[in-house]
Amino acid sequence: MKKKIFTSGEIIQLHSVMPGFWLLLEILQYDKWGKAKLLKMISFSSDKNELLELLMEDEDWCWDKKYIFVYTDSDSCEIKN
Repeated sequence: MKKKIFTSGEIIQLHSVMPGFWLLLEILQYDKWGKAKLLKMISFSSDKNELLELLMEDEDWCWDKKYIFVYTDSDSCEIKN
């Protein structure tokens, strides 16, 4: 997957394009209601533990960044903060 920056709507579309994966996303921007608006995909995997390990080894990790894990379940298409 080449694209790295997604809107929340595009992330929701990934539920049907690549179901069964965990996404590690950094929230870059919120809308006026406090919901994630713009997200950067750090990585994706079928194993959530791989993403946790990747995050723990990230040398650029800091408390100011907001990360979320999203499971692309084709039965559920909502991002909740």
